[in-house]
Amino acid sequence: MNKIFKKIWSESRGCFVVVSETASSISRSKGKVTSLILVTFLTASNVFALTTHNGNVELGTLRDGEKRTLVDSFVINGNATANTPELYISWTSKNFRGMENQSLLVNGNLDSSSPLFVIVHKGDGASKISGNLEVAGNLNLHSGLLRLGSGNSNDGGEVNSSLSVQGTLTIANGAQIDNRADYHHVKLQLNAGVLDSSGLFDISSVESGTVNYGEMTVRNGTYRQSGNVQTYVSDNIALLGGTLNNQDALNIGGKSGNFSAGNSLNLAGGILTNRNLLTQVGGSVNVTAGSYDFGTLNKSNGVLSNASTLVITNFNQSNGTAANSGNLTIGNADLYGTLTNTGTLSLTGNVTTRGNLTSTGTLNNRGNWTETAHYAISGNLTNTGSVNFQNGFEFASNGRLNSSGTLQTNNAANIFDSLGSQGQTALSTVSLQAALPEEVKTSLTDLFRHYVPGTVAQSLIDHATFTGGKVVVTGVNLTTTQRDDLVQAFKAKFFLS
Repeated sequence: MNKIFKKIWSESRGCFVVVSETASSISRSKGKVTSLILVTFLTASNVFALTTHNGNVELGTLRDGEKRTLVDSFVINGNATANTPELYISWTSKNFRGMENQSLLVNGNLDSSSPLFVIVHKGDGASKISGNLEVAGNLNLHSGLLRLGSGNSNDGGEVNSSLSVQGTLTIANGAQIDNRADYHHVKLQLNAGVLDSSGLFDISSVESGTVNYGEMTVRNGTYRQSGNVQTYVSDNIALLGGTLNNQDALNIGGKSGNFSAGNSLNLAGGILTNRNLLTQVGGSVNVTAGSYDFGTLNKSNGVLSNASTLVITNFNQSNGTAANSGNLTIGNADLYGTLTNTGTLSLTGNVTTRGNLTSTGTLNNRGNWTETAHYAISGNLTNTGSVNFQNGFEFASNGRLNSSGTLQTNNAANIFDSLGSQGQTALSTVSLQAALPEEVKTSLTDLFRHYVPGTVAQSLIDHATFTGGKVVVTGVNLTTTQRDDLVQAFKAKFFLS
């Protein structure tokens, strides 16, 4: 057979690698993994000949008789298929000496429906073995199993497995990629321009390694990450269905931790198992379908967008923007940056905003909300908890307030305009649960109009409904008579039996 090879230095691996004589470096743009179209090895000592095959080939024809292993390391200048019942690229055992540390390079597409297609398997007698599969085009796993690495469970020894796909690695529904679950000595290197998975991907028992994708899409089935393997997606993670079983918390906007995406996370209907913590340092997090809840979202920059159902128990946004057009529930938050609501936003814990919360949809406060800046009520605000407008509030033309909790403001003009300055008795609390004399149960008394002639107070009359709770006003001095008259008038207008 025609054996054509050469050695070149690999900067990324820090060693010599064996390549086809015609191989060259190829760089992919955003969304693709930078790679070499070459056959790579994990140590400089693994140097051996390559057999070149020109044209398309069924890999089963490259096995030696009854053996299940390729007879040599191959470069396929064409497309390849793997439909044979059992196929191994690299194997060592008592009966298969001389077939370890082998590789397969396909300079086209590889389509596999093989029930069992193994990159590397270590049988008895070897302390270390490597295997390599590299596809310059797309790797389509239509059915069956692609096993990255395996070994005899009762026999130690290191297994080094390498899989590189410059195009798209597709796992069809019912197909599977894994390593042998009962063998824990597999070291893995996996690179793909795009992962598109509807089947099962399980590397949970890999000892160590790295996984790099340009883009990652889970449509169905299960993708099970290993906490021992650093996984990085340079562009986008999209969860459209199935289950993304992430043993490590996700990091979005840069390469950090054991599972991260450089650009974005799109959640659109699948199940994300580890939701205790989500860290966003940039890029975007988008919820477009399904329902998700996170224990803590630490967001230092970037964009958060929810168009479906999202619950965040602790929302720490120090910068960036957040937008809700669906149903967003926030427990505790100390909000910087901005939050814009056009859907339904519910606050259930201790929330502090600084003029950076804008709501034209429905805003429900069931916790303790403190707004440090002047606030314009637009859309519907329902308060069953406690709201403290520390710098006053006003109503937009479409604003509506319904309060049965505590409403506090330091601006008396929000409740009673043009109160005057006489007297020293502070109006502090209007208790709406108190029993009312019959004579004050009127729609609006002349006395109330006399004390509240201003536009802000009239806006309150037009836009607010109080069904219980209390209103706390600070920053005003009244005589006792003025205070009592205003309390009675306020109850007559807003707390009708």
